[in-house]
This record gives sequence, structure tokens and C-alpha cells, in this order.
Amino acid sequence: MKWDMNWTDLGNPFPRIQPLTYRPIEWPIEEVFFLPPPLEGNLLPPMRSVIDSRRTRREFGSLDHYLLSEWLWLVAREMVAGHSRLGFALTQRPAPSAGAIHPIHIVLSLPEMDGWQLYLPDKHALALLSQPNQTRDVVRNELLPVLDIQSGIVIRLIAEPGMTAAKYENADSLVWRDAGILTGQMALVAEAFACNFCPLGITGNEWCASLKLEDCLAGVGLAVLGSR
Repeated sequence: MKWDMNWTDLGNPFPRIQPLTYRPIEWPIEEVFFLPPPLEGNLLPPMRSVIDSRRTRREFGSLDHYLLSEWLWLVAREMVAGHSRLGFALTQRPAPSAGAIHPIHIVLSLPEMDGWQLYLPDKHALALLSQPNQTRDVVRNELLPVLDIQSGIVIRLIAEPGMTAAKYENADSLVWRDAGILTGQMALVAEAFACNFCPLGITGNEWCASLKLEDCLAGVGLAVLGSR
């Protein structure tokens, strides 16, 4: 059988001669919940063991805030921030990102509460989004045709492409690569903590329209995280 290739060429990205100035969006957030600090002396298994045992698993028990905090700490916390001419700080985080820009936001639906929580990597905290104020049942029903989330945490990867485009021409492929790298980091850290993790094939881009920020944001993936 011959496959009729229909590949979208996003072009080769390259740094702009003159970088643009971009102002990041202001998220509609309400109260901020600071996550507990990482536990000292929490020994993780060797990297080789984590890689050999990693599997996509689709049973999701509830995860306490201490383990969620540890997971986010090793996935996406801001470690170092530096000045740039782009209108926002460049940062160092556990996963690499083109140009140290990190344009992808992590938004969570927790099993014990309604609404969506935005992860704040500079504060290691969660902030409740004032919109869209979706109930947990709405989130579960939306994803049920794809996967039963059970008591898992739903993770949305929401990109802000204008950040990467401020530095690079033809930046779209860099944003997608950032999404893939971040998803891989999530999967390995989940395995290190003996948690179940499953990326979903849908992008979740339509969710951005509910924030009325669809011209600034793009969905680049969903996943579910839970205990075993």
C-alpha cells in the first residue's frame, strides 16, 4: 500500500536579524496556591531503570499535592531567569527550549476541584483561572471519547507562539518541538515517581477560544497523570 504523503512544511527556523518585542499575555487568574517545597532526601531510581520501565499506562488514581509538587518541580520550575531584548525574561528550566524561551504553559484540572489551574514556574504555585470555569464532570465528559481520566490530573499544554516568534523566523516547528520535549520530560519524571502518564493525541486548541485569547494561544497537547 502506498501512502499518499501530505506533509505540512513549516519551514526552517532561523534567528531574526532584529528581534521583535513581545508582551506576554495576562492570564485571568484568581487566588494563588503555593505548592509545598520538595522533600529533602527523596531518592529517585537510576535513570536507566526509569527509561527501561517507562510505559504508557491508562489507570489513574489520585495524586496528593506533595507528589504533584515534586513532579512539577522536576518538569517545569523556573531555575534561573535572565534579561533579554524580547520583552520577557529568558529562563532555564529542567526541560530544554528553543532560545530558552519556554513558550508552553501548563494548565491542570485537578480531580478534587472544578476549574483549571495555571502553573506558575517562577513561584512554583498554581493559580485558579477565572475562566473557563468548567466543572470536573464537564472535563471528564469532554475527554471520555478518548480516555477515561478516572481520578487523574488532566494536563493541557498551551503555547504562546508569539514568544518564540519574537526571536525566530518560521518559529512554529520550534514550538511543536518544545511541546514534544516537555511531554517526554513529563513522562520520564512520572515514571521516576512510579506514576502513570498518558499523552493524548488531541491538541486541545479549541479550549483557547473559551479564554478569548485564541489569537495569542494555541493548544499543543493534552495528557493525564495519576497514581498507580
